[in-house]
Amino acid sequence: MNKICSVIFLLFLIVLLFSCGSGPDKEEQVYVRIPIEYRKASSIKLSEFVESIDVVPLETTEDNLIGELGRIVFIDNKYYIKSTNGRQNAKIFVFNTDGNFLFKIDHRGVGPGEYIEMKDFQILQDSLLMTASNSDYKTNLYDLKGNFIKQLDFRYNIKEIQPLCDGKVVLYHSNLRELNMNAQTLLDTTCNVLSHFFKVDKVAEAKLTCQINANAFSVCDEKVYFNYPFCDTIYQIAGQKYSPAYYIDFGNKKHPEGLITEKDGILEIEAKVKRLESVMSLYTYDITSRFVYLGFDDFERNVYMSLYSLQTGKVFTGRTIIDDLYFPGNRMVLTHNNIAVNMDKEELLWHIEPRVLLEGYETTRNSINKEAWNAFCEKHPRLVSICSKLKEDDNPVLLRVKLKSF
Repeated sequence: MNKICSVIFLLFLIVLLFSCGSGPDKEEQVYVRIPIEYRKASSIKLSEFVESIDVVPLETTEDNLIGELGRIVFIDNKYYIKSTNGRQNAKIFVFNTDGNFLFKIDHRGVGPGEYIEMKDFQILQDSLLMTASNSDYKTNLYDLKGNFIKQLDFRYNIKEIQPLCDGKVVLYHSNLRELNMNAQTLLDTTCNVLSHFFKVDKVAEAKLTCQINANAFSVCDEKVYFNYPFCDTIYQIAGQKYSPAYYIDFGNKKHPEGLITEKDGILEIEAKVKRLESVMSLYTYDITSRFVYLGFDDFERNVYMSLYSLQTGKVFTGRTIIDDLYFPGNRMVLTHNNIAVNMDKEELLWHIEPRVLLEGYETTRNSINKEAWNAFCEKHPRLVSICSKLKEDDNPVLLRVKLKSF
């Protein structure tokens, strides 16, 4: 009898320990493990994950030269694209589905309806455009033409904006000490504050203050997901609570426990990571009904992508993308500037420099005979037409990549 009681008591302690984890949500932690294996020379063929690609050349004019391309939102058959020069001179360029330039939204300044810099933007309720500026703590609302509507009275250092399917909005910010260590603010449909949540400890606070990830949120089938720097877990929002949804298992390449402390700033964190031989950090991700898409890097800033099939559990990873569908043999080594960081439903919105297409186009045209080239032109008339007019100093080319099951 005493042995039975001891076993029961031991089981109770184990359950209690697991229920008191250090994550932001104390509910049962059920998640999908995604194993990541990689090699620096690894590559992925387009045929392994691409069903089709629609090429959208973004028109180049003197009034819409794209610098660093950030968030892309596709709505009402228009692409809203954030462009910056570093963190400065942020504008939003708007193109139609053919890539023709329509207009820009540019309100840089210090007056009403203006901003010094733009950290993020999003489109709310299919009719409002919200921008967040950290330099002057301005959060502005415009219509979809860029006409100023009003300024919201927040004093948050906003990192990212995420509209929810019910019309509410979540703000991800770094004003943790002022808001009882909560990293999220929930707004109602009229952008009034409802609550603050996602409470973290001081070690997570140190990670949250880093601004190195391309995106924190993803939305799929009305579910919202969240991840923050140096965190291998992707959380799912459920009301105002979070629970682990996916664990990115980098194996012996993950950050060691205790590496980052509450006293570390971004410089100390980066120095610690660089001293490690090969540690992986999640840089970008997106979730669809069939896939989990991941982009990550190592301490040498080598960039990789992985695709995980939610249907079969298969996963593949590569650092170089090899074209075996259009311009055979054309290669693109992934960097922080050319890895896809935007999606529209289940399609990757992948921006690449014209040089990548032009190299493949010229190599293919010069390496096959006239008969084969004529056949290629008949098979890919739009691609040939685009490449024949493209210049190396043009705006990036947008690829709508439809993913195939594997």
